[in-house]
Amino acid sequence: MKTKADILNAIPSGMDLETYFDSLDIFDKRELINELEVCKGHFTKYLKPKIYSILFSYATSFICYFGIREEWFIYYLIGMNLLLSIFLFLDIKDASFYEKVIKKLERRFSN
Repeated sequence: MKTKADILNAIPSGMDLETYFDSLDIFDKRELINELEVCKGHFTKYLKPKIYSILFSYATSFICYFGIREEWFIYYLIGMNLLLSIFLFLDIKDASFYEKVIKKLERRFSN
């Protein structure tokens, strides 16, 4: 029985993805692209809710700052929002990486 990422996990060490992709047969190439789609889906699944929650956090922080008006509180809000923004940026970066790889391999697959 096959596990989810058999083809992706079978990349020999020292071989890049494109060379490995070219060495596969047509069915394994499609399977590799499907496995990469699953990986991309992992990062994009909750991307919209994360964006909305960060926007909500920014708006709430803005309102709270003018309600409290303490200097230490602005540092707390900036730190919290900066941390959330970093996590969002990393998810977007990973999702775009998989998107680029999938598009590149799709072009190679269709040629």
